[in-house]
Amino acid sequence: MKLVRKTLLLTAAAASIVIGTMGSAQADSFAQSILIIDNFRLLHSTGVPFNVTDFGTLTGTNDAHATAQLDGVFANGAQSFGILSGTNPDVPHQTVGAPNPALPENNFTPFPPPPPVPGTFGYADQNLTGSSITVGMAPAGALAQTRADASLAMNGSASGNSDVGTSTTFNFTLGVGDTMTVAFDGTPFTQAYVAAGAQPTTNANARLSWSIQIIDLTTGATVFTYAPNELNALSNVSRTDGMTGTTTYAPGTTAFSSTTPILNNVNTYQITIQHNTLANALQDVVAVPEPGTLAIFGFGLLGMSALSRRRKL
Repeated sequence: MKLVRKTLLLTAAAASIVIGTMGSAQADSFAQSILIIDNFRLLHSTGVPFNVTDFGTLTGTNDAHATAQLDGVFANGAQSFGILSGTNPDVPHQTVGAPNPALPENNFTPFPPPPPVPGTFGYADQNLTGSSITVGMAPAGALAQTRADASLAMNGSASGNSDVGTSTTFNFTLGVGDTMTVAFDGTPFTQAYVAAGAQPTTNANARLSWSIQIIDLTTGATVFTYAPNELNALSNVSRTDGMTGTTTYAPGTTAFSSTTPILNNVNTYQITIQHNTLANALQDVVAVPEPGTLAIFGFGLLGMSALSRRRKL
């Protein structure tokens, strides 16, 4: 009777180890990153937007892409259109995982607080409308929106990345020398969340980057760079298993502007606009065994206890 009781205790202990450890293998990490640039305009020194007719030459493209990733499986989308084509990039949302899709197309609203872990997926979306200069009867004012989300409710790695204009070729010469003022409204949002009790190496991070640069192609010199901290370094947020909880960066909408030196009407210039959102979530699948592995280990313990009982009987 004592041997039977001891065997039952060993069995119960083995089962509790399995169940308890399987529960601790759950991962909850989440990151989201959203950047909205609205009413983006290139202005004369008079404050009037540049018009197509103000340029001696004007060529270039608007390029955009969105990439989602979950455990090494990727979904990618990309588009590229001429800046005077009348068509702007609107890359279809990209998602890997479940729920699928995670959000409707062109939804740039953050997930509501407190931070959910709404599934296990990587997600990205992008949309660009309007133009930074006056084209025909259409007034100047571009709207560029991107988002990236990464969510893990189990072990793995997820990421989202979306951008617009990272490889823009916007070459021009002016009809008349003048300064150029970059003016727009920016609404940045980033958030990172890791659940309490997360396993080692669990982390979530989100960041933004936005900049504009003008290079004199005739001389090779960089004549203008603008990269406000509010849309770059200040937006970086992260959480880890050593610092669980939520970090949110949401300063609201801010008006931004910066003015170049005088650009002449002889040299050729190139504008590059870089606009990027990135979100990552990770739970180390090596550090914490998967539930299936734990179950096999548990059954091994159960088998060992039964074998010990037979030998003693």
